[in-house]
Amino acid sequence: MNKIIVIVGPTASGKTDLSIKIAKEFNGECINADSTQIFKGTDIATNKITTQEMQGIKHHLLSIKEVNESYSVAEFQKHAREKIAKVLENEKTPILIGGTGLYINSVLMDYNFSSDDHIDNYAKKYDTKSNQEIWDFLNLKDSLEAKKIHMNNRYRLIRALELIELTGITKTKLTKDNKRYLYNNLLIIGISAKREELYSKINNRVLSLIEKGLFEEIQLAYKANNFDKRAQSLKCIGGPEIIKYFEKEIDYEKCIELMQQNNRHYARRQLTWFKNQLNNVKWFEHDYKNFEDISNEIIEYIRSNL
Repeated sequence: MNKIIVIVGPTASGKTDLSIKIAKEFNGECINADSTQIFKGTDIATNKITTQEMQGIKHHLLSIKEVNESYSVAEFQKHAREKIAKVLENEKTPILIGGTGLYINSVLMDYNFSSDDHIDNYAKKYDTKSNQEIWDFLNLKDSLEAKKIHMNNRYRLIRALELIELTGITKTKLTKDNKRYLYNNLLIIGISAKREELYSKINNRVLSLIEKGLFEEIQLAYKANNFDKRAQSLKCIGGPEIIKYFEKEIDYEKCIELMQQNNRHYARRQLTWFKNQLNNVKWFEHDYKNFEDISNEIIEYIRSNL
């Protein structure tokens, strides 16, 4: 089998469990495509798969950066393509899995980056600029992308501008004008859950992560980043909200409410991205109670397309 299997979908939709089932069935190895799981030190916040949950399946590109380091989409593209080639060379099945749309696209599509890293200290370029000024600048460069980003989301605004300088073209052009896949042996699986069940799952997951030590983990990561709330590793479940709680901008109850709300919104954005930006995706929907049946259906679909 020389197929490359890709699993996409919103957070909490079951991508991890599905990837293990597929890997066991088709002699696969998993390649992480979640931008937050790249980092060490935020295992709870990113709901990272444990060694026990891996069930002996080899995983790549998990915890490869320290919590106070950075990692770019250009680096990910390079590393993920190298892993795919190596897994195929070993006559195994690469399974690219994750919810970071741009990471997935950068690997599957013919994106060309002019740099292998972030631009050094790029965010500092805008230290003296207000959020409105940064948004206005992005609006001049890429008005369609600017309309998708709230003015107060300084991190996303700056990342969109950085991407323009790294690639020479806008994110809108990258995601809309370039639909040609680099590989011709892809099977792309989309998995989601019915909205009410998905949102309930997300709400409960936040509470579960808190019980596991989410606040304590974010506190350590925040300290490791010298209390820089813009650190890349802190853009994970609970990171921005818990930092606001630490800085006494919101109370504990509001912090939990915002974590749940923002993750529901994130799941919706992920689903919209994948349905709009990826071609030839075979989508499957479940309600968690029938996850096993859907998993078997997906396995049969893959088998029939080998």
